[in-house]
Amino acid sequence: MSKRTALYIRCSSRDQVAHGVSIPDQLARLRADAGTAGEVVVAEYIDQARSGTSAARREEFQKLLTAARRREFDRVRVESVDRGHRNDMERRQFEAELQTFGIQVLYVGEPEKQAPQYRKLQRGIRGVLAEWEVDETSQRTYKRHRFRAQQGKWRGGPIPYGLQPDRTGWFEPDPETYPILLWMLERRAASQGYHAITKQLNQGIALAEGQPREVPPTPGLIMYRRKPYLERQDPETGELIHEPRPMPSGTWTVSTIEKICKRVFDGVYAGVLRWGERYNKFEEDADGNRKQAVRVETGRPLIPEELLRRVQAVELAAHEGEAATMSAFNSYLLTLRCGACGGAMHGYTSTKYKGDKTYRYRKYRCARRVNKPGACRMPMLSADELERLVLDVVMKDIIERSHEALVEEINDAIARKHTELLSAIAVAEVRLRELEERREAALDALTTQYKGVTERTRAALAEQADRMVCAYDEVEEQIRKLRLGMAVMDEQARSIMLILTDPLLDPSRWQEPEAIHALKRALKLLVHDLILREKVPGEFHVEVQLYAIRQSLLHESAWESNPPTKLVTPSAGFEDQDSHQATSALAVIVA
Repeated sequence: MSKRTALYIRCSSRDQVAHGVSIPDQLARLRADAGTAGEVVVAEYIDQARSGTSAARREEFQKLLTAARRREFDRVRVESVDRGHRNDMERRQFEAELQTFGIQVLYVGEPEKQAPQYRKLQRGIRGVLAEWEVDETSQRTYKRHRFRAQQGKWRGGPIPYGLQPDRTGWFEPDPETYPILLWMLERRAASQGYHAITKQLNQGIALAEGQPREVPPTPGLIMYRRKPYLERQDPETGELIHEPRPMPSGTWTVSTIEKICKRVFDGVYAGVLRWGERYNKFEEDADGNRKQAVRVETGRPLIPEELLRRVQAVELAAHEGEAATMSAFNSYLLTLRCGACGGAMHGYTSTKYKGDKTYRYRKYRCARRVNKPGACRMPMLSADELERLVLDVVMKDIIERSHEALVEEINDAIARKHTELLSAIAVAEVRLRELEERREAALDALTTQYKGVTERTRAALAEQADRMVCAYDEVEEQIRKLRLGMAVMDEQARSIMLILTDPLLDPSRWQEPEAIHALKRALKLLVHDLILREKVPGEFHVEVQLYAIRQSLLHESAWESNPPTKLVTPSAGFEDQDSHQATSALAVIVA
């Protein structure tokens, strides 16, 4: 009785047509071998444009496994080991599973009858070589792409929305979709959420007055327009055929809007190339070094600078957990401490109704006074007066500095810290080499040089070897943390620059909801402490201790060696409404 045979064919790309491993070539060879052996071909499984590194992603291969479990054939013929698998463990599992079903696997060129140990040896050699070739290709590709990425050149993937390649490795505005991109970013700069922007897009928008409202094309729909078909190869003739692709729905999603806005915060739209944050295979490169992500400031932002800064401010606020929008009556800029009891002073809004009118008063009050009546006698004070005077003093220093001076100061701080970290890494690497030599010596002594020693001596040698291994691992981890610290510091410096160069950082706009985020972040960055004290009954002052930019970046403080100096503002009297009366002359002390 003739054996029932299934043929399996895989071709990873159309480029292999020229190398004699195209689908028609494989199919002809396998059919010829089956015919010569007197077999009946009952099924042919063809995976087109599929990688051999993962069998789980090959649809036809999974169908073959399902049919094998139903015993629908007796033999499987494959062109070669690397055509079947590029992962040797998957190959062995596949062959072992089919063997349990009594199904034989044959590769082209193998004799039908062969001693199992030789078959196993030859397949093992071919399988390991096939897997090594894939790994080597992956590392070469990674090295080539990394080199190009370090030059600030785009390394493939979906084209960012609103842009098109400029043939120099970067992008330029796409006339069709760039206005839509600007429309979205203007809404985000106005603190609109992702859900609100998504809803408006799906309802239809008009980019200019008098134009009809239309739903803009989504990124998926634009990709479909560029290539609305899938390329396939005719198994019999080898001709390339185009099969239609399913058309995307054309509906905007929240995740799409979020990805676009993130690229404004720290991505392509801001002129930043990020590459290598994810990789499919090894954690180390071809030289054995741990792979590090590439981040390049190309200096070529793709949206207007003013819009870029406003969107970055909103994204930074969301990144730090601040609300996207806030009520002007319920927003408070200062983090105060009570000079009378040491407790925190929180913002408090009181509401009064007189007929049809509503009056709201923003105040700061001591938490201990509220939680434990009688514990503190610090009165409630007008928030508007406190915030205005503190902002005037704190922001005066930052506004008087030029942008160039800020950049220079931050860069100097980074350079100093980089030098310290690099020096620490160099010392640790020397220590690592010493420990490596001592570790190897201890392991050699344990395994070869002292075979005839007593158990007690061997135990001591084993303990010494364990100490060397642990010390080596600790130093290696220390080096990893130092390198990570350099990357974190660079990211922190960039966040500081975003805060200090925010166009909304204007104390004259301190009551505008859009400016509140920017001012609050700047105060958090610059101010070490704010203490409200009552000088005499009814007269108050605020002690303001300021960080230097360098201290903000490096988390350093030097208040003991650099005591604050005093600057007294003109007295400002104010009177609260109704029962919350207090008259105050505020003197602000600046460090």
